[in-house]
Amino acid sequence: MAYYFRRSVLPTRLVTRKDMLFQPQKFALRNSNHYLFQSPFSRYYTNSTPPPQEVSTSSSYLNKFAKATTKRLPNAILAKLVVAGVISLISTDLLYAWYRNRHNERLLNKTIEKGTRPKIDVLDDEFVPRPLVVNRLKQILQPDIKQSSYHVVCGEHGTGKTILTRIASREVGQGVIYVEIPSDPSDPSKINIEDFGDAFGESLNFKFEEHISFTAQLMKKILGGNGKVDARPKWKRALKAFKNAGAAYKAKYNKLPVIVYDNISGLVDVNPKVLDALQNDAKMNADHRKYIAVFVSSEGSVPRRMQGRSAISRAEEPIEIGDLTREESLDYLVNKRGIKTVSKDNKIDTTEAERLYELVGGRIVDLQSVAKKFLEGQNFEDIKKKQFIKAEDKLRTAKLLKGDEFYEVGKCVIKALLDSKELSRIAYEEFFKNRDEANKVLGLNVFAYHPEQNTVTFQSQLIESYVRENANIYLK
Repeated sequence: MAYYFRRSVLPTRLVTRKDMLFQPQKFALRNSNHYLFQSPFSRYYTNSTPPPQEVSTSSSYLNKFAKATTKRLPNAILAKLVVAGVISLISTDLLYAWYRNRHNERLLNKTIEKGTRPKIDVLDDEFVPRPLVVNRLKQILQPDIKQSSYHVVCGEHGTGKTILTRIASREVGQGVIYVEIPSDPSDPSKINIEDFGDAFGESLNFKFEEHISFTAQLMKKILGGNGKVDARPKWKRALKAFKNAGAAYKAKYNKLPVIVYDNISGLVDVNPKVLDALQNDAKMNADHRKYIAVFVSSEGSVPRRMQGRSAISRAEEPIEIGDLTREESLDYLVNKRGIKTVSKDNKIDTTEAERLYELVGGRIVDLQSVAKKFLEGQNFEDIKKKQFIKAEDKLRTAKLLKGDEFYEVGKCVIKALLDSKELSRIAYEEFFKNRDEANKVLGLNVFAYHPEQNTVTFQSQLIESYVRENANIYLK
């Protein structure tokens, strides 16, 4: 049977193939099996793609399985997963906040331990060392642990008090935070409160990130201004940070930290309440022996305001940084700037330096100005003329020229000062209708108040020189 089967099949296949060979090409292709002519790649691709019905069936099955599994999963488990996720997020957030706060706290502590140590940006030929003044400043920057009073340092603009305060702060270093309050660019005589806060924070290396977390930062980015963590003024936040770090410094070294506010006078016109708040805080913390404040002012308006408040009870006597002495001034002009002539027999003639000193006195900023002009080749008379124009502008601004509002009362004050060089504060105020008017004129840079002696003088030697040169205006 097997033999018969093989013989019956084999001829049939041979016949079939033979017949196909003799058929026309189109007929042969039409009657052939199309799978025979597919490439191996085509077969593989075709066989690997399940029929559409199978895909639909599989997808439907998976969806049904997922829905069934979800229904079988208890709601309690879902709730636990959500709670676990929230707890994990909060834990991460708290850990991040703790790390940032600890980092900022260590940075603050190190800053106070080291001190601000401000840079001294002054050329050697423009610098006049004043060791007595620097040593006095260094003493108040190193308070005794039992000290319970703060300090006020004042001096007219151009006396060099900022440079001297910087030198003292840098030399003392440890425990001294120096804050130079920036002026408003639109009005150099005034201070921008926001800039004050930024400068305070920069001096402390304070990042204004108190208790901030990742969530808070994210909200701040999303909501902008509405997401602020702390709406208090930056200067208040920086002051609080200083006090916190100062407490750690005191506990570690058994010393009181010191905060120096330089250029504080601009606050009187812009926001006197900020000055009052700083004074109140200085008084309270001096009482409790937590820190010592040093206020550095360019004019007498700050001491006058402070003296009128109860917080003055904890202030030491004001320290005034005045002009250079005659010897210091001539040493600067002759030896630093080289304003001298040497004769053939090596005799030094300092006549020109002495004339310049008599014109502007020992105000370092004025000495620098006239020395520069003289070394540029200008003669004394030209220098004098230009300096007198500056003095006249100050009198005009103060309304003290003939026909101005304060000319008559100013004439009386000027005459008295020409006779006696200085007046007591009470004697000065008696020339005016009231104290407010007296203080207004006093703040206009023609007269100067000296809190250390409680006296009033001309604001500078240049003003006095101008008045003496033009005595006919005021002595008639």
